[in-house]
Amino acid sequence: MINIPSHIRGLIFDLDGTLADTMPIHVQAWAEAGKLYGLTITGDMILPMAGMPTVAVVPELNKTFDWNLDPVEFRHHKNEAYYRIKADLGKVRPISHIVKIAESYKDNLPMAVGTGSSHENAIVSLNDLGITHWFKGVVGADDIQNPKPAPDTFLKCADMIKVHPRNCLVFEDGPMGIEAAKAAGMQVIDIRVM
Repeated sequence: MINIPSHIRGLIFDLDGTLADTMPIHVQAWAEAGKLYGLTITGDMILPMAGMPTVAVVPELNKTFDWNLDPVEFRHHKNEAYYRIKADLGKVRPISHIVKIAESYKDNLPMAVGTGSSHENAIVSLNDLGITHWFKGVVGADDIQNPKPAPDTFLKCADMIKVHPRNCLVFEDGPMGIEAAKAAGMQVIDIRVM
């Protein structure tokens, strides 16, 4: 188990790839949505932008590959694919060692979830995991104006749990989320190296 530094007064968790093992589903949904446009979209193309919402990733892909995808339309197709794949798999699986950390601190430190997913999708995943009640708040990409890598998601989480950003510790798996946590003045643990 991890030792939380004594100055930390609140914990913030990313969701996809941190608490919930949903990144393979997202990658597959990106690929399926891309096929509708005759495009090949791979994990290598989108994982460096993990943490950003679909509508922010699509313009980056458009720039990089000289595509002309409509972000809102693409998000619709990607979300349809995501829910179809997820329904086939059943409930979302936890990333056990991170969920265990959250469980061990849920009664001692206020906690929030800050995600690049929509608020609604986040609640569905947390309900699948049975841990929604552990968190004082959930901030989705549609709850703020500037998503990750901007600090807004995590700053709003800090506000929800009433903890100064410098006293928050963020658990993240995505480069954009790590950048966002640092921009918010928070400590961050890259769960990929735990």
